[in-house]
Amino acid sequence: MTYGVVAILATRIERGNDSMVILRSGESMMSEEKTSLSGLTDNEAKEFHGVFVSSFLAFTAVAAVAHILVYMWRPWF
Repeated sequence: MTYGVVAILATRIERGNDSMVILRSGESMMSEEKTSLSGLTDNEAKEFHGVFVSSFLAFTAVAAVAHILVYMWRPWF
């Protein structure tokens, strides 16, 4: 059975760090990967965190430059 068929014919149940797949036939199989409450694996969570941090820093830099330019245009104090 291919992964796509299993994904369609299965329901995923997650409790804490354990993950279980219940097939429509009633069989169950434990997932090898541990997941968090968000449903992400450790590697996926680390990748998301890296993108989030770099996006936050880029946004902060753009906001700081915008504030400096506005202050040079019209000082507010």
